[in-house]
Amino acid sequence: MAGIRVWEWGEGGVLVELRGEFDQHIFGDLRETLDEVAPLGRPVLVDLARVTFLDVGATRELAVRSQLYARQLILCNPSWQVRASVGACGFGEWLAFRTDTDGSTCLQAS
Repeated sequence: MAGIRVWEWGEGGVLVELRGEFDQHIFGDLRETLDEVAPLGRPVLVDLARVTFLDVGATRELAVRSQLYARQLILCNPSWQVRASVGACGFGEWLAFRTDTDGSTCLQAS
């Protein structure tokens, strides 16, 4: 089961927290969420620490949205499952992750 939660973050930013499994049944929700928050011109932090599975479609959506909204989107703390999916799908050069152990760098990023 997958979940997407959207929160206000910092001064004008948005935190999108992803958790669970993202497959063909949920990546449309992922696309809609990112397409709603990213064009607002505010920084968008996407926390990937609790993602347990990404299929090729969801991985592609993250890659495409990270290119479309490169100035707004910050992909943060990918789980090992996210890294494995990105590597297996060949999107490693499309996605830049910020990683830290306590979340402070990502939560202060702009």
